[in-house]
Amino acid sequence: MDISSMIMGAAIASVMWIGFVPWARLKRLRELEAQAAGDAGEGPRSSS
Repeated sequence: MDISSMIMGAAIASVMWIGFVPWARLKRLRELEAQAAGDAGEGPRSSS
């Protein structure tokens, strides 16, 4: 494999990483927020 192919592969991988990681973290954050909202909503109902 020549150097230009390695550079091209690294460039593609870095662009994919930059595109994928924030969306994956955002999805996880939304799941945690939904879970926290569900837990907060269940608290007063279960105590009454």
